[in-house]
Amino acid sequence: MKVLSKDRRQRKRRPKPMDLRTLSRVLTTAITRLEDDLLASVDPEEIRKLAHALATVAGTYTRLAETAELEARVQALEAAQASTGVRRAA
Repeated sequence: MKVLSKDRRQRKRRPKPMDLRTLSRVLTTAITRLEDDLLASVDPEEIRKLAHALATVAGTYTRLAETAELEARVQALEAAQASTGVRRAA
């Protein structure tokens, strides 16, 4: 087995940052799969775990959607401000 230095191990574990669109797609896929598994499950313990996971992912997705909307609004305001030539106070 190849021994990796501490720096190399940390670099290997660190995922690439995702943009909001990519993260939204990943969360949507996770929600869809969790829903499918939840509907197919009959074990009460598994249903409880899947429902908890689904609620967690759905909460994250909701916060992401709110953040994306806020970011779009800020960009629109900045574009409007730039087009009118108004300068920000320091």
